[in-house]
Amino acid sequence: MEEKVDMKKHILNISKIVIFLSICAFLLVYISPIFVPKNNSNQSGIKYENARGFYGENKNTVDVLAIGNSDLYSAMNPLQIWNEQGYTSYVCAEPQQSIFAAYYMLKEVLTCQKPKVVILEVDELFSKNEAEDIDEAINNALKYAFPLFEYHSRWKDLTVNDFQDRDPDYKTRMESKGYIFHNNIKSNPDGFKYLAKNRNASITQTTQMYLKKFIDLAHDHGAEVMFVWFPSATTATTKRHESVQRLSKSLNIPFIDFNIDQFDTGFDWQTDTRDGGNHLNYSGASKITKFLGQYLKENYELTDHRDNPKYVQWNKDYQTFMKKNKLHY
Repeated sequence: MEEKVDMKKHILNISKIVIFLSICAFLLVYISPIFVPKNNSNQSGIKYENARGFYGENKNTVDVLAIGNSDLYSAMNPLQIWNEQGYTSYVCAEPQQSIFAAYYMLKEVLTCQKPKVVILEVDELFSKNEAEDIDEAINNALKYAFPLFEYHSRWKDLTVNDFQDRDPDYKTRMESKGYIFHNNIKSNPDGFKYLAKNRNASITQTTQMYLKKFIDLAHDHGAEVMFVWFPSATTATTKRHESVQRLSKSLNIPFIDFNIDQFDTGFDWQTDTRDGGNHLNYSGASKITKFLGQYLKENYELTDHRDNPKYVQWNKDYQTFMKKNKLHY
């Protein structure tokens, strides 16, 4: 008799927990849209508007998508690729982005774009440990499912419109296509000596799992994937290159590492970095982007849109970018 009573109490307790969690989930689903920014601009409260300017591009017009951290938005200039090859590309890069954030970023992009090539900047594959990666993976999953976790701090900026109109209208365009221009020079006097440094070169199982999810997601939407590592004196090493190289071979993904081979780009640590080796300046980005555009031309079937009247805005954006930054074209 006591066993039956205990069992009923146990079932009742479980039922209470299930009901409580269900109510919490319902509230999160209902409340989250209120906190989501209604426009993809800084003024609306969106995180990293440069990375999310792809929403403002015409649907399914971005052929090459690049995802990564700040190394990426400092090194790849989509407007240069447009001017030289006529390919449309966009840089979805965020400071200190992780592979987990990259995966959900790709999911976002695929709601309105259908890229033929997806570039992943692999600097973000290295982390401290497995426990931290599991925590980061859970956090990003929660933020994607329930945007309230990402935008809870917007409570003080909420307006009547946030309660009345729950559907975001993401139309803000970024003329630079995610690239962030810097023209100052602060050299790295030690050059590529950083490659010999002893930094953690292991890639956790959680990171590898999400990397595979990232690749599968791209492939499921008809996109090819390539890995790129732009020059980074603060993170790259020979052993880390070898780790990514082994992984790329096992996954059958092409890998370009500008730390190991400069591919006759003329890259120079004396002139091509803006902060002593962490990020490239415009000079460095121009050299690296030139090679990258040519690589895309030689290895992928992409369309030159420069003479297509439907893409005339890209010509205008290129001209505006060059004039704004006082560059020759």
